[in-house]
Amino acid sequence: MILANKQPSKARVRRQLKLRVELIPKPLAKLNLRSSEGIGKARWDKLRRGLVKLRGACCEICGSTGPRLQAHEVWNYRENGSAGTATLLRIEIVCIDCHDIHHWVRTTILLEERKITAERYKYLRRHFRVINDCRQQVFDDHLLKSARIWKRRSKKEWTIDWGEFESLVEQVKEARDLWAKRNPDNGEYFNVRPGHHMPSRCPKCGAIGKLAPIEVDQDEMSEGEEVEYEAGMWGYAFCGACQSNVFWQV
Repeated sequence: MILANKQPSKARVRRQLKLRVELIPKPLAKLNLRSSEGIGKARWDKLRRGLVKLRGACCEICGSTGPRLQAHEVWNYRENGSAGTATLLRIEIVCIDCHDIHHWVRTTILLEERKITAERYKYLRRHFRVINDCRQQVFDDHLLKSARIWKRRSKKEWTIDWGEFESLVEQVKEARDLWAKRNPDNGEYFNVRPGHHMPSRCPKCGAIGKLAPIEVDQDEMSEGEEVEYEAGMWGYAFCGACQSNVFWQV
């Protein structure tokens, strides 16, 4: 028996795929770490920058470098009848090409809305083949199987397990709950303005009532940073006691 000439099984091909389409079940579409259910966009962006600095500015899948590195959540879906548990395993730093393949449904919608070109769409399909060293049929089969799994999972009720990020999510939730108790008549936590949540105590010297907000240039902010800055969740202030510019965040 000559094993070298034996065609690899589908299970083996699946394990060999370095870059994969990862379709998120419908009930979980907006339940992620960067959402308001998690840590929020500004903290998510800060986490991404920290991971890039720690691991290096290159895609963890294809190895490409560049300024458009993104953070990608890797989830495990454990199904049990009509329910399931989605567990956040880790955060990967990926390039925009690999990320667009992970979220292939979103990429296809962008094509249909003419927000990306047909050439870009073809390039991404080729990128999948190059990274996985495979033919187009492998991509087509993988996409079809992913769609079947997505359809099945989308009919279930899911519970979120934040994994190693659970403590971080709890810290953010406690901060939001504390603000809600202190501001019962001020509406939603995010329905405010820049500087709204600024503490009364200086984070550097501890002086109370000495902070004056400093306007921040929003042109250099990421989208996530700008959203939470506008919501008054972070900012800079000048302390009249220690004569220092300080950063604060809730």
